[in-house]
Amino acid sequence: MSPHTAYHQLGRFIVLFQHLEGAVNDLFELLSGGDCEATRILVNDLEYSRRLKTADVLFARFVDIRTNTDPAAKAEFHKLMAELHELGERRNDMVHSRYHSWIDVNGNEGLLRRNSKLRGKAGEREESEEELQPHAFDADLERLARASGQLDKFRLQVIDWLYPGVEV
Repeated sequence: MSPHTAYHQLGRFIVLFQHLEGAVNDLFELLSGGDCEATRILVNDLEYSRRLKTADVLFARFVDIRTNTDPAAKAEFHKLMAELHELGERRNDMVHSRYHSWIDVNGNEGLLRRNSKLRGKAGEREESEEELQPHAFDADLERLARASGQLDKFRLQVIDWLYPGVEV
């Protein structure tokens, strides 16, 4: 059981996601190999999902044009970008929802999350609701930590490919 409130856990998720976004931006700089400020300007103009698609293509190109890389890394990186996209969807749901204080049948305080989305193709509005006790965030936080670790592994691999033989 988490010693934190659901409000605290929600905030942790949002902030840790921002760190993950920053790590994606840092990887852009490494992969572009050029003017870091120009790269930041371009990256910041891309919405999150476009950033992931662009990073995926940049990584594949980086691997393809170098001789000291592992082509199998492209599939692994693509899989990570898909996971980051799913985490981004979860973040969007969290950020764009309405919240209300909620107490479960055992008297534990949590949050009731409500979200409404328009489904244009179906011509309807979809309403969702989620009961969030502090422990309900554990799986999301673990996914963020795992994805962040994988992203850092790729960052270190790119550095190793850029500067072979140099200890970091």
